[in-house]
Amino acid sequence: MVRALELVRDPEIAAEISAHLVSLERLSEERGRRATGLAALDALLGGGWPRAALSEISGRRSSGRTAVVRAALAAAISAGESTALVDVGGTLDARAAMSKGPPLLWIRCLAAQALKAADLVVAAGGFGTVALDLCDARLRIPDAAWVRLRHAARAQGTTVLVASDTRRLGAFAAAAVDLGGAPAFDTEGPPLFARLEVRAHRLRNGRAQSSSSQSDQQQQPCVSLAFMSRS
Repeated sequence: MVRALELVRDPEIAAEISAHLVSLERLSEERGRRATGLAALDALLGGGWPRAALSEISGRRSSGRTAVVRAALAAAISAGESTALVDVGGTLDARAAMSKGPPLLWIRCLAAQALKAADLVVAAGGFGTVALDLCDARLRIPDAAWVRLRHAARAQGTTVLVASDTRRLGAFAAAAVDLGGAPAFDTEGPPLFARLEVRAHRLRNGRAQSSSSQSDQQQQPCVSLAFMSRS
């Protein structure tokens, strides 16, 4: 946008255009955030996942990304909002999800259909949070598809979470978190899984990142999360 303004030769016209522009950071502030369901992650993101925008959760298998997605959906349901999960891996325990509160729209589909399904759900409107869990699917997704999904999220005020094993959205994500986790086991008796210890690194977060110092950008902010075996 700055480069485009440089093409305007009349400084008065350029100043008038600039006065009417709304930056991504300011737009994010005005629309606010939705709680992640995890206090440490809320602090890392400055209040939660951005509203009316795409956010990205990346990490290898057993890194905690599914737990982070479910925490966000649970927080939205607790706030009385409609939620949806487009699930490629089919890992959701539907009976357990229904017993914990209002019903969740669960769409289990093939990887090739996932993005279209998410696009249709968001464009329909009425959903506070929509999660697209791509698991480890290997897909070649064109930029135009992310542009269309981002436009729908902005129009409907929906928080869209995209979870996968690697970063896919790039600059299309208003916020991006990369996860690294390792399981911990009880040492008394036979080894039993006790908890998942996760390190969440903030890679992108709108204004919070742009206002950080150069040293903060060189060493990405991060927090520790822990998911118990019953969570």
